[in-house]
Amino acid sequence: MSHQKRLSAPKHYPVDRKGLTYTTTAEGSRSPDQGITAVVFLREVLGYAETKKEAKQIVKNGNLVRNGDTVRDVRDTIGVMDLVEITETGESFRVLPRAESLEFHETEDDRRAVKITGKRAEGENNIYSFHNGENYRTDEEYSTGTTLIFNDEVKSAEIAEGEETIILDGKHSGKIATVEELHGRGMRSDTATVETDESEFEIRQDKLFATGDLEVGQ
Repeated sequence: MSHQKRLSAPKHYPVDRKGLTYTTTAEGSRSPDQGITAVVFLREVLGYAETKKEAKQIVKNGNLVRNGDTVRDVRDTIGVMDLVEITETGESFRVLPRAESLEFHETEDDRRAVKITGKRAEGENNIYSFHNGENYRTDEEYSTGTTLIFNDEVKSAEIAEGEETIILDGKHSGKIATVEELHGRGMRSDTATVETDESEFEIRQDKLFATGDLEVGQ
């Protein structure tokens, strides 16, 4: 099993860099650049475990749920926009991007939200790839960049003029931004002019996550 010393852990990890203690290397479909392992979440963020062994016991008991699925391994990654639930306490947290780290925002909005990053046809169905590495099969038609919000039904939110988004990456990460204008760039990445409470600027559309009526902590 591979480990990382706390001193070398990614900057977005909410850990004290004490040098001799180890953090488990992230595994799974989510990007380690925008997520933390389950053991770090349980130990450093929530304080529900003092050791990796205690975190493993919480996971073994089925008390950690990510986007509706029970987490089975403390090395699994909890990533940006994931909904994480602690079944024993009834708490729910949404993982939000921030400029220097991640925010684990306690919420009562228990809907799962994902952004479509790719699409392929398979028979009469479409297979959609999501920003967190997961896939979804349906006969419904959606555009790349669309956010799907799952509850009893599936709702969609588009990156469109006048709509709110949250910025996923870069120096404005975590800011709520209203789309003012969309720009096509041909072979280059499409961009958008957006406005936050502080400024107006142009940004690549793949850095935006349409929020619709999702509760994102601001």
